[in-house]
Amino acid sequence: MKIGLNSGIFPATWSPAQKVEATARVGAVGLELNIDANQLWTQRLDATARRALRQQAADAGVAITSLCMNAHWVFNLASPDVRIRDLGVSLMLDAIDMAQELGAAALLIPGCDQDQSPANKWELFRDGVLQGIGRAQQAGVQLALEAVNKPFLLDTAKLLQMIDACGGAPILGIYLDVGNSTSSGLDPAAEVRAAQGRAVLTHVKDWNPTNSNQRLLGAGAVDFDASFAALREIGYDNYMIVELSPDPNDPDAVARHAVQFLLHRQ
Repeated sequence: MKIGLNSGIFPATWSPAQKVEATARVGAVGLELNIDANQLWTQRLDATARRALRQQAADAGVAITSLCMNAHWVFNLASPDVRIRDLGVSLMLDAIDMAQELGAAALLIPGCDQDQSPANKWELFRDGVLQGIGRAQQAGVQLALEAVNKPFLLDTAKLLQMIDACGGAPILGIYLDVGNSTSSGLDPAAEVRAAQGRAVLTHVKDWNPTNSNQRLLGAGAVDFDASFAALREIGYDNYMIVELSPDPNDPDAVARHAVQFLLHRQ
């Protein structure tokens, strides 16, 4: 099991370079960089900065595993506004290029719509993803669709339907998230098994079932034993990427705890 961290586990005010340093400091070996609507690193890091970040990560023994298109919650591929959809596609294409430059193997695309999304949101989302396939193939970057508690792409079965609707290209895969499956009322182990052959990366998160504000791995909501057994069953040997928020009093605490939790489960 390789342990990675989503960059949101550290303070939003920290730069990608600071998050690379912190990743190594807490003992993880991978970092997923969020592309947020209010922190568009695709626009803020030029080619020189990207080369420097890749070298810094390599020197620290940290792989840039992936980029996460959080910005799609705002610049939504299923938006009723074609201008918003076009911005979402443009950001996705920029992120594919950035992933290639950073040596990241995957780009996470959240399966999200908006309250205002029209009845044909499935087709709009599909058309947006289709526009990224050619660029992703050229870059050697996998596009990984994640179920994020949205009914129109709620589970692995629907993600597989979307992949089929996009032509079934090998460059398309599934980003598993055992926490999202749990909070959606699904069986995370069954969701993992259904993704066999398409699983790209895996997010892990957890929370206290009686107080969802208490969020640490091992807090009790997620059945990690069953989830990890299912991952082993399908032959998954890639990163477990922790997706949690930082403790404002100790920016490293949540990440450090998560790394120790996962190390003790190997």
